[in-house]
Amino acid sequence: MKVFSAWGASYNAVVGVGDITGDGRSDLVERDTAGNLYRNAGDGKGSFGARVKISGGWQGYKGLF
Repeated sequence: MKVFSAWGASYNAVVGVGDITGDGRSDLVERDTAGNLYRNAGDGKGSFGARVKISGGWQGYKGLF
């Protein structure tokens, strides 16, 4: 199953985190090789919106559940 293509970034971790935007749709969080974190909000139709930088690393969060 293809999860994504042509995002143009070198990710070394992709995590399905559930709904972190509070809109009732599942989101993704990715970490690039520089340690930056990005979020792609789910559209509720099986796809995701454009990435948004959310932190310079995992330390931006107290916990991911």
